[in-house]
Formats: sequence, C-alpha cells, structure tokens
Amino acid sequence: MNISKKNPRELYKERNLRVMDAIQLKEPDRVPITPLAHFYPMIQKGMTKQEAMYDSAKSAQAAIEIYSELNVDQVISLAQINNGPLMDALGIKYFKWPGAADNEQRLSENQPFQFTEGEYMKADEYEEFIADPSGFSIRKLIPRHFSKLKFFSEFPDIGSLTDGFLSVLTIPLFFSSPAAAKMIETIQEITKTYAKYIGDMMFYENQLKKKGFPLQFLNYTQAPFDLISDFLRGMKGSMLDMYRKPEELKKLLDILTQPAIDVTSDIAQLFPRYKVVFIALHRGADGFMSLKQFEEFYWPTLTKVMDGLIERGLIPMPHFQGKYDDRFPYLEEYAKRNKGKLIYRFGQSDIIRAKEMFGDYVCLRGNVPSSLLNVGTPLKVEEYMKICIEKCMEGGGYLIDADAGIPDEAKPENVKAMCDASFKYGVYRK
Repeated sequence: MNISKKNPRELYKERNLRVMDAIQLKEPDRVPITPLAHFYPMIQKGMTKQEAMYDSAKSAQAAIEIYSELNVDQVISLAQINNGPLMDALGIKYFKWPGAADNEQRLSENQPFQFTEGEYMKADEYEEFIADPSGFSIRKLIPRHFSKLKFFSEFPDIGSLTDGFLSVLTIPLFFSSPAAAKMIETIQEITKTYAKYIGDMMFYENQLKKKGFPLQFLNYTQAPFDLISDFLRGMKGSMLDMYRKPEELKKLLDILTQPAIDVTSDIAQLFPRYKVVFIALHRGADGFMSLKQFEEFYWPTLTKVMDGLIERGLIPMPHFQGKYDDRFPYLEEYAKRNKGKLIYRFGQSDIIRAKEMFGDYVCLRGNVPSSLLNVGTPLKVEEYMKICIEKCMEGGGYLIDADAGIPDEAKPENVKAMCDASFKYGVYRK
C-alpha cells in the first residue's frame, strides 16, 4: 500500500478530488477506495457491538485508526452504527439492538442492530393520514415509533390550533398535564444525549480531517415507497396495498415525495461540503415486486426525489440492495438523462454488466461480495478486484466498495487486499 508523504491538507483535497472526478466520469490518478462499514473497525479493536453503540467516543477512535491504516479515500460516518443512548432516550420501537434499556428491544452484546417490522399505520388509516399528514404523524406515528413520546397522542388537533380563542386554552392545557411535564423532561434528556453524540461525531470528523481523510456523506433519504413500507404499513401491508388500495397508496406516495426532497436539502445546507445523499433501496429489487409494480409504485416517485436532489446541486447515491437485473433498462435511461450527476451502488447485480450498459453515464460502486471478504483469501480477493478494476475503471466512474459494506467479521487481510488492489491495478496511465 502506498503511503504518501504529502501533508494532511494536501491529502484531504487530493482524496476528495479523486472521488469527485470519478463521480463526474473523469479519470483520476487512480480508482478511489470508498468502503461502507458498520462495526468492522470496532471489532478489530476488540469492542463488542454493544460497546460500539454505547461509547461513540471509543468507536470514533477505533474507526480513525482502522481507516487510516487502510489508506481509504473517504471514510464512512459513525452514524452507520446508530447510537444506543439516543435510541434508549427516545424508546425506539422499530429497532432491536445490543444492550437496549427496554427488554423488548434488547439483543445480546455481540448481535448487530436489527430493523423490526411494524404496522405503524393501519390499513383503514389512509384517509386520515392523507387528510392531515402532520397531525397524523404527531398524534399517531410519533407515539407508535417512540415509547418515550407517547403523550404526543394527546396533542391538540387542527381545530384547536387554528382557532385563536381555543388554542389559548388547549395549548396550555396540553403542556400543563403531568404526563406532558414528564415528556418534556424526557425531551430535555434526549437533547443532552443528542448533543453528546453530535460532539463525538464532530470530533471524529475533525480528527480524520487532521489526518487528511474526508467523510463520504452525512445525508440520507429514502424512496417514498420504502418510507411507507418501513415506517407506516410494514412490508406485508405495503405489498397488500398494491392490490387492495392502489389509489390510496399512490396518493400517499405523491404526498411523501416533496418532503423527502425538502428535508434532505435542509440537512445539506447544514453540511454544505457533503453533496452525496445515500438512498438505501429496500423494496424495489427483482424479488420484492413485479416489473409492472416497479413501474407503477416504486420508480416514478424515487426518480422524482432524485430529480429534486440533483436540481439542488446534490448527488443521489441509490444503493440497489439485492438484484436489480430486470431494472437495468430503467437505470440506464435515468443515467443517460443525468450524466455524471449520481452514483449507482450495487449489491448483488453484476457491476461489469452495468459498466457495459450505462457506465458511460453514471459512476458505479460496490459489488465486492461480503462472502469473499469473510471466508475468502487475500489472493482470491486480489483476483476478483483485478477483474473488476480492469473492466470498470476506463473513463472514470468507478469506486471500490463491498456489496453491503465491509462485513462486521471480515478478515482484515482480505479487507486490506481489497483496498491495496486500487494501488496495484487501479492507477490510470496518462
């Protein structure tokens, strides 16, 4: 692995430029290394997953040391592992994680956090949500998502809030309740916990910057269908609704599209140096819905979200989890309309075929099998990387990454082989 003698400021600019050149379909000096990961650095430093989630300062130090040794071009944010104290303070119901204060949400210390399906909006509540999305979110979703914020269910409705005479009574009445007072104490505790977490995140970013390593991104959004499937209807409910309530589902998809653009753009203004927006796609893969359903329910609002982000100077990075082979013509058409303005990150789909079909229009990333990093050998990893780099590097537009990020229990010698391949095979001849 080549270790540069340049100072950290020069390296920071050089690494960022290398990645931006690749995104914009220019050939940098070599193929950039931009791996995602969750607990890999912490495990390498002997931490349990529970310890990683509950000691963000120690997690930051572990990640700084491991990523520096790998000499990557951009480092992942600590937000990837979530924060145990903050999740406890909120009483999150849609995750289970190691060491959770709530027995119902608790996993053992070496299990990874897990998303838990839930029907947080009932099938007969579409009309109520569509009529008053904000009111429904405050009085129904927040109490269902967060056990520590259940009293929001009593928040005054629109009739009370818009009537100046009534609001003088209803607002003080809500906040004077003992339950509200207790919830306010909880919110104050949440704020303190959040402030510490953000402080550790900023320390992490600053320490990396001093070493010449930039972060990859600090922004995230979802496809509108995934928002409904993950946080409203659950996977089963959203799948049934495509048959039983297709018009209500499409109306709700439209309602959620512009807010996804707006909130992501607002966050981007807080961190203007980070242009990439990560979009993990959960339900649009070949095995989850038919091509007709993809055309009708998934792709239209996802592309509207990406269009809105691009219009505001951001770089969407949809992560195509699972296989999207049947969707390649759609991906190709969208890439042609937005040449050099986004990143396609692949899980199981063939990245070499993607390069052949639409690699002239979009930056490609991912596809290194997690299984190879877990149980393979450095030689097998090097052989795989050599093929990928040689097939994908021409014309820029290629970033090295594993299919689902570096696995938590990956062999360090295999991860090193993946990163070293950039220096051995990914140098552009100019």
